Amino acid sequence: MVIGVVFLCLSVYVEGWVAEAPLLPPELFKIKYMKPLVLALLLTYGGCGIYLLYATNYMSEIMGGSPMQLVAWWSPAAVGGCIIATVGGFVLHLLPGTILIAIASVAWIISPLLFALVPVGGQNFWPYVFPAMVCCTIGIDITFNVTNIFITTSLPARQQGLAGALINSLLQLGIAIALGLADITVSQTADQGVAQKYKNAFWLEVGLAGAALVVFLGFVKLDKAKSQATADEKSVVQL
Repeated sequence: MVIGVVFLCLSVYVEGWVAEAPLLPPELFKIKYMKPLVLALLLTYGGCGIYLLYATNYMSEIMGGSPMQLVAWWSPAAVGGCIIATVGGFVLHLLPGTILIAIASVAWIISPLLFALVPVGGQNFWPYVFPAMVCCTIGIDITFNVTNIFITTSLPARQQGLAGALINSLLQLGIAIALGLADITVSQTADQGVAQKYKNAFWLEVGLAGAALVVFLGFVKLDKAKSQATADEKSVVQL
């Protein structure tokens, strides 16, 4: 973890102050709301990584789920993702992106919170796991769609590859960092028992999701998805 942080800081320094042609050009972060958006997405995607791993571990080791049961217990997330992907196009232009992100962020808080509070033993799928899975897909799918639209429409056509690279890098980097923190949390609290150490990871995710919500609502403003001038067209008009 320490070595990874050192290399990450070194790469930021090289890309920001040494490289003549950095992978992420400085003008990318001059776009309004881009800096806080990047931070919020790192927190959100990091929480997603924690949830995907430790929800599976908890359902397998604590709830005693078989492989086929795990598939069934995860199915609400899959079905919800299909529904959101289908109806999203009918909603994105009706509600401001900020409201949609707020809904997604609250869902991301509820999802790990349910796992953190679930009692050990008993029938816990319908009162805890099912709503957690529904909130999970609401959180990740809405966040991914709304923020991707903002990033891609904020960059000109020649930089769409850069937009895709940024989106994927935020996802992978956020998950990598958060899983490292979660592993430290779980390993350092192993003496509290298997169930509790996993719950501690979920509490960490609750904190990350809460911080992301604060950043989104306090520093990022996203409008409705609508037909408007592209980044290329805006630059031509300004000339």
